[in-house]
Amino acid sequence: MSLAHRSSSVEGMTHTDHTSHGSGPAGLTGGSAEDHGSAGSAHDASAHVAHGAHAHAAHIHADRPGHGPAPEGDSDMAELLDLDAALGATVLADALDAAAAVLGTEPRSIVDLGAGTGTGTLALAGRFPQAHVHSLDATASMLDHLTASAATAGVGGRVTTHLTDLDGDWPAVLPEQVDLAWAALSLHHVSDPARVLRQAYGALRPGGVLIVTEMSGARFEPSDLGSARDGLGDRVTAALAAHGYPVTAEWTTALGEACFAPVDRHEMSFDASATTAEGARYLAIQLSRSRDRIAGDLSAEDLAALDGVIAALDAGTAEVRTVSGRVVWVAVRPLDTTTHEGADR
Repeated sequence: MSLAHRSSSVEGMTHTDHTSHGSGPAGLTGGSAEDHGSAGSAHDASAHVAHGAHAHAAHIHADRPGHGPAPEGDSDMAELLDLDAALGATVLADALDAAAAVLGTEPRSIVDLGAGTGTGTLALAGRFPQAHVHSLDATASMLDHLTASAATAGVGGRVTTHLTDLDGDWPAVLPEQVDLAWAALSLHHVSDPARVLRQAYGALRPGGVLIVTEMSGARFEPSDLGSARDGLGDRVTAALAAHGYPVTAEWTTALGEACFAPVDRHEMSFDASATTAEGARYLAIQLSRSRDRIAGDLSAEDLAALDGVIAALDAGTAEVRTVSGRVVWVAVRPLDTTTHEGADR
């Protein structure tokens, strides 16, 4: 899949209310692939650790969609993140290729901002075999999962985890400026995105690259979710939108204001279909978690039909898919400037 450049129009984080969009991987409350709490807010709890021991500190987070760390021990969340990476492998590969093309040379030091279970970290370590990856997240259980996965993949020696809050002084955990910064479905979590972008600018060497990804929406097909109940998917989508899901964001202007140049914006998507075991499990987790959020918003008949769809997904007999959109920004710290005034490092 090639990256297709598109212009941007709206700046900042939005909670879409368009019923034409579905509850794709980033649209599920308390358990979306996007809402894994990579960033957090209010307090910093930094620890430079190599393979598993994480320092803990209190976090205070706003009770709104897209913010706050993932609950400890949320195994469904971890599974959903891993499935999202597997099903969206072409999107991930395109973003990695875009980073490599702009960098021109092999990166030696990378930071993964809001690493979650480590899908981005593992992809970065695999794509750039000479690089050391610093993986930052505010949830210890996510980093534990990441550490185990890195060891299994044979890249544990090139991955360092840091339990730290992106609303704090996260650049302090990095031993030096990095060549590549990666922020996949995490920037919308922070309280002050402009500050985090300034910090990222300062953390990059001149000529370094920041990759940011966010969700751009999703839809279900067919609209009845295969339930024979007309419009069920549309009503599920509308109920989720009323709760602020999916969370989308637009960062083109903010990246420019943080002095990145050039800034390129690309749109892409991937499908998850119940015709595969991975796709069926992905959709089953999505819809189960969505049901918990919107149970009070649907009729008894819709809830029964939704339960039937989830049961069919678990049984491998469903015929439903979701198309999930992504936006990828490729932003460069210019070679011919020093850290701009106000950059945090």
